[in-house]
Amino acid sequence: QSAKIVDTVCGMIKSKVFITGASGCVGHYVLDLFANNPNYDCYLLARTPGKIKIKASNFFPIKGNLEFIEAHKTLISEMNYLIHMATDWSNSEYAFLLNVTKSHKMFSYLNPDICKKVVYFSTASILGKNNSPIKEAGTLGTGYVSSKYKAYTSLDTLQISDRIVTLFPTLVFGGDKNHPYSHVSAGIVPNKKYLTLLRFIYMDARFHFLHSKDIAKVTKYVMENPVDQSSYVLGNKVLEGKDVIEILCNVFGARIPFRIKINSTFLMFLAKLLRIDIASWDKHCIENPYFEYDTVSPDHFGMTTAYPSLKDMVIELKNQG
Repeated sequence: QSAKIVDTVCGMIKSKVFITGASGCVGHYVLDLFANNPNYDCYLLARTPGKIKIKASNFFPIKGNLEFIEAHKTLISEMNYLIHMATDWSNSEYAFLLNVTKSHKMFSYLNPDICKKVVYFSTASILGKNNSPIKEAGTLGTGYVSSKYKAYTSLDTLQISDRIVTLFPTLVFGGDKNHPYSHVSAGIVPNKKYLTLLRFIYMDARFHFLHSKDIAKVTKYVMENPVDQSSYVLGNKVLEGKDVIEILCNVFGARIPFRIKINSTFLMFLAKLLRIDIASWDKHCIENPYFEYDTVSPDHFGMTTAYPSLKDMVIELKNQG
């Protein structure tokens, strides 16, 4: 009888999850999976809590941001889990302040005796072959890229490092009336007019993509379950740049009469001719257009990938207007 009472009491104890970046695209899909879940109380740090569209009885919005993370030191020390999605995208020292200094400080507030897992979002932009960080990301990258490189490569200095699982998103799609649009999804329909030019050219490039709904599935799975790696690159199978243009043209009804392949040398020459100043990181990306990694999607963890096809995602965006 005593054992039953103990089991009942333990079953009633909720785990505490601290979530940053909940007001963003991926954040909203993550919240979908935690809303009204009796196993969790979720503390959502946001500059503007009103931007969080998803409401639930187990959500506790907190007005604030990483710059002043010290104000939440006591609360963070009580957390069983932390999902860190917030980031600063600027090309400035502020990116280093938030993405490195303040993020690491937040991690240091976690109590190793209480915290079970940290899911940290970085970016696949800092990776090269074998999913390894490339030094160019640190030396040539924008403030955002170089700060994410610094933050990731110094995670092993943290006391909680053995519990951090890093996720590296590739191209992120997602968004609808209940979820903010990702930068990629938000730009497709408004910029479809450029297909009248792009349909005639292509560049030898490769990259991955994944919908935010699928990113959310992996996030929750990694948080709740033992995994065999400390980091994962998130993406469906690699796509050729040529195929992407073809898919977009097919969905938006732009006929392709012929195609001309252009290379990085031509692009650099064109930029020089037009007196366009190309930053060091942009030049590096143009000269190294193969953003190909060993990726995972929900299928890797025994779940169903909701959006395995780029065409399906683009059709959905078109239908949403």
